Amino acid sequence: MPGKEIFIPEKRDRRIALVVVDVQNKFLVGATEQTLRGKDAHLPAIIQAIRMFHDAGRPVVFVKYDRVTHYMDENTAEGDALFEGIDARPDDLYVHKYHMNSFMNSCLEDVVKSAGCDSILLCGIYTDFCVMSTYWSATDHGLTAFLLKGALIATEERVNELYYQLCKTFDTEELEENLRNVGAGRVGDVPVQGGRREDGLLRGPCQK
Repeated sequence: MPGKEIFIPEKRDRRIALVVVDVQNKFLVGATEQTLRGKDAHLPAIIQAIRMFHDAGRPVVFVKYDRVTHYMDENTAEGDALFEGIDARPDDLYVHKYHMNSFMNSCLEDVVKSAGCDSILLCGIYTDFCVMSTYWSATDHGLTAFLLKGALIATEERVNELYYQLCKTFDTEELEENLRNVGAGRVGDVPVQGGRREDGLLRGPCQK
């Protein structure tokens, strides 16, 4: 009996959720000059991507790290806050995590799939650690991951260039084409299972 044919969607047909990783002030505490320059260089692209998804009515998921970083003794409201300029809205989705891998012991998989998506587009900080850990783990959760070129902050810029060559990516033009091709009506119509949005936070048994 012949094997089941596997259908792989084209980029323009992917049902993508934008996953914004760790864009919190706490990750700038103790950051090197290279990282701070990278933040100044790439934050505009992160802000632009969020705006594009909002305008298209497509899912934006903010992943927030709830533990302290290596350079902090305790969490603070200022440290947990998102970078200035980030347009996080109450009807966006929020996933709280405790590990580098955004899928580990979190409800990220449920949130993305319940939004009707088959893929995630990653942006945020740090490419070397949390972003790539999430990227590699996506296939274990039945999702395809992409990196958004120009919207990643790393310890060194060469890290971004390396992973852009190694991994699946979207550039701005490809993203624009996808957002035009896959309308809001084809994504996000599936109700969230096992939780609900409450002040922008998904709560329920899927959150651990």
